[in-house]
Amino acid sequence: MLINHALKELMEVEDVSENVLQVHLNGLLQINDKIALKEITRQLNLENVVGDKVFGSFAENLSFILEALKKEFPDKLFAEKWNENVQCLSEDKSVQEVLQKHFNISKSLRSLHMLLMLALSRVTTSHPFITAADLMEANQLCSMDSKANIVHGLSVLEICLIIAMKHLNDIYEEEPFNFQMVYNEFQKFVQRKAHSVYNFEKPVVMKAFEHLQQLELIRPVERTSVNAQREYQLMKLLLDNTQIMNALQKYPNCPTDVRQWATSSLSWL
Repeated sequence: MLINHALKELMEVEDVSENVLQVHLNGLLQINDKIALKEITRQLNLENVVGDKVFGSFAENLSFILEALKKEFPDKLFAEKWNENVQCLSEDKSVQEVLQKHFNISKSLRSLHMLLMLALSRVTTSHPFITAADLMEANQLCSMDSKANIVHGLSVLEICLIIAMKHLNDIYEEEPFNFQMVYNEFQKFVQRKAHSVYNFEKPVVMKAFEHLQQLELIRPVERTSVNAQREYQLMKLLLDNTQIMNALQKYPNCPTDVRQWATSSLSWL
């Protein structure tokens, strides 16, 4: 009721009512992203744009974003400038990188909506268009965050596994990895560099790896097969380097050699 009252007051302001797109969703009816997307496209009159598509790829999500943002405004001149700006943003490599990373972490329409709303909230009369900086700041706010707070509560072993994954991402340019690869990186660190980290048995390391998956800091690339060996299941890390390093700065009593390993170059591997 409070939100509806605030919206009603906002829509009584002429500048707002002419330039704001409203979408109303009911959590009891729009129970998943597919149903929510269908209702959003209906309310925005974008059925002809979306049709019966299932948004399963980054390119399709980006296409939907552009069509939604480029919806016609009553002010034709402003609409043209807005559309030109959106087109330029879509070609900006930093924007593409932000959207790609966001898509890799979450394919949820709700998550995408939050990112865009945070960027749009920066628009004012003196700052009338979204910029790449707005999207990057919104992405930072989206990811500051719960995941960083989760990292603060991890064990040193779990932190080490995340750092091993970070190095694998750097070496293989964010290609998927498996437990065995992470374990090998951890073993290299323990044998060559670590003075404060115990060389845990492999089953213990596997348990720590599985805990990271339960916390949704890593996820499988594909659905787990019954016959698949857990050690070789391909995974993706759901933290980027900035999040990892920021979390390590605040990690209580982080061993010095672990912190140095996180910031080291890859030449010693």
